[in-house]
Amino acid sequence: MKTTLRAAAAIAAVVVTSGAVRTQEKKDDAAAPAGLFLEKAETIEFTTDEGTWMSLDVSADGKTIVFDLLGDIYTLPIEGGAARRIVGGMSFESQPKFSPDGKTIAFLSDRSGVENLWIADPDGSNPRAVTKDRPTNDRPQYMLSPSWLQDGQYLLVSKSRPPEPTFGVFLYDKDGGTGVRIGSAPPVPPAPGDNSGPPRPAPNRMGAVASPDGRFIYYAERMGTFTYNARFPLWQIIRFDRETGDTSTITNAQGSAMRPLLSPDGKLLVFATRFETHTGLRVRNLDTGDERWLIYPVTRDDQESRFTRDLVPPFAFTPDSTGEYSFFARTSPK
Repeated sequence: MKTTLRAAAAIAAVVVTSGAVRTQEKKDDAAAPAGLFLEKAETIEFTTDEGTWMSLDVSADGKTIVFDLLGDIYTLPIEGGAARRIVGGMSFESQPKFSPDGKTIAFLSDRSGVENLWIADPDGSNPRAVTKDRPTNDRPQYMLSPSWLQDGQYLLVSKSRPPEPTFGVFLYDKDGGTGVRIGSAPPVPPAPGDNSGPPRPAPNRMGAVASPDGRFIYYAERMGTFTYNARFPLWQIIRFDRETGDTSTITNAQGSAMRPLLSPDGKLLVFATRFETHTGLRVRNLDTGDERWLIYPVTRDDQESRFTRDLVPPFAFTPDSTGEYSFFARTSPK
């Protein structure tokens, strides 16, 4: 299969050329989702042609873009047209991801009072919870970067839930269950009075994606949490072998390596990295190790902050009828 990459316009530009997004209430949004304690006080309508830190994905048939904006989820024909809100209301929904067959959309929602992983039909109907975590008595639980395995039965998501201080990667059946951790658990913190020394730093893992055969899981990893005056590199792309449990570091980027994405054939790895004062996307041939810039710059990464929405917004491949790949990412203004 011939494989080429073409950098496409930002999602904001797609929205501009296909008509502005207008937020409005729908009849099926009249009732607040169960579990939320707030009631709607008023409705504010506005029209916009741009957004910030928008997550997007492209359906397997290459016909539809799904994206989030201000806590709601929209779909948009890839050739242009009107953006349609499919999930929205008082709850905060984000980071939608099409299933491999295009019949389901995974997304994150706090409609139950805590952020959980949900799925719904492509038009937003029939929402159901995959994870059913409850609120904690500590800091909030965070989830980010859901992705599907190629079989369409399982999903990967990164989660930070107290008392663990960092994000771990978990595998869930789309029909529910407790999930399985990918990789090692954080070290147990020392007990009160334990004088064995400072606690070992815990690994932070996020943005996991699976190889087409499901054997390998790729994710960005760093040791420890937020630190002041951090020295680069902080993150690199790790490959986890589900059969052996072995891990290997795939990148050696001086500006860190974040948000891995595999091409549909599993031969190319795209990742974000910092270069000088901007963030760009590089593409790596996993067979030869050759690398090159795909697009530079894109939206600035979030390495120096608390990265509760991952380090970079997601980007997506879309296969077309010729076997080539187009590529969608959100770029920064010049």
